[in-house]
Amino acid sequence: MAVMAEFDPDHDESISDFDDRDDIIWFLERNDVPLPDGLTVEKIKSRGSWWAIDEESFSFRVERHPSGPFPATSPDERGMPTPARWHVRKRYTYRTTGDWDVTEQMREFHFDPGLLVDAEFERLPRKEIWDEAIARAEDADDPEDVLNEQLAATEDMYRSAFSTVPEEHLDEMLAVLEDEFRRRADVTSSSP
Repeated sequence: MAVMAEFDPDHDESISDFDDRDDIIWFLERNDVPLPDGLTVEKIKSRGSWWAIDEESFSFRVERHPSGPFPATSPDERGMPTPARWHVRKRYTYRTTGDWDVTEQMREFHFDPGLLVDAEFERLPRKEIWDEAIARAEDADDPEDVLNEQLAATEDMYRSAFSTVPEEHLDEMLAVLEDEFRRRADVTSSSP
């Protein structure tokens, strides 16, 4: 079993001797350098970019795309686009003092209406929920009640999953789902 050595800033292995990304990865793997919350060496390897090295520090950028309730892989583990996700970019700087500086450079939320409709109305398990609601609406005396019930449940789920998403984005997402529900259930708007 390999034992990780503590980083010794007085050791002759100097950050200024690092030439590239591979040297930094090697350093992080070889030494027991505590990483900031949520960061792993694997994430650095796969997502690290914009590497910079100077006498007393090295830094890199990591981009993530958290997608809330939407899986980023299909059941057969192939990557697939998600209908709604954050685009988060952070710069991580490690100093020879052993300190990390983490700076969030960007946080944007995006959603694709077509992918959202596909994820909700065409993919399991959400497809079954919407299919049942559409069938109930088609048989109901007041399909608006069914629509409002389904949208309220979906809104609760979205607000929980995307608690930090700006209201206008959530409202846009819910409007897309309402329009699609109305189209599929052949329900016209009750507003004048």
